[in-house]
Amino acid sequence: MGDQAMYLRVLTRFHLDYRDNAARLREALGAGDLPLAQRIAHTLKGAAAMIEARPLRRLAADVEQELRAGAGADPRLVEHLGRELARVMAQLDALLQCPAQAGTEAVTEPEEGLEEAPLDAPVSGSDMARLCEMLDTGDSAAQDFIEEQGGGLRTLLGAARMTELQAAMAAFDFEEALHVLRPGYGH
Repeated sequence: MGDQAMYLRVLTRFHLDYRDNAARLREALGAGDLPLAQRIAHTLKGAAAMIEARPLRRLAADVEQELRAGAGADPRLVEHLGRELARVMAQLDALLQCPAQAGTEAVTEPEEGLEEAPLDAPVSGSDMARLCEMLDTGDSAAQDFIEEQGGGLRTLLGAARMTELQAAMAAFDFEEALHVLRPGYGH
């Protein structure tokens, strides 16, 4: 079972879990449930980053940012996000219908949709516990660990959370890095 098989599993999971997210987002906004709408946009942003659907990730991030500001979301932006999600889903429909024949080359370039992202094996639970311990005690060896295990961390966390982790480490904010690994920690 190689990287392509793992990538196809990730794509299949995205395909199943996020197909109706644009409708769910519109429903939450229509009901005035801004916290739910923000969570939907946030999770879609992370999932889109994991499959390298960059335009979709950017749109979800824009919607999330507007919602975080408390002003609601521009309906045109939400509709654009819905169209982009539908386009990505159409690509996944074609790819997942016959992955052995299509391969990942059936997916268009990043600005058009998805890009193949080779995935490393995720880091183990014991390695994650060790990293959390290093961060909790302020051990600078955590930076080396993150650099050495970057591929496995990215597979486990997803691209968006990995970027957050790297940004926290670049700022030597070990508490924020720990929060990225264990949401809810210290907040």
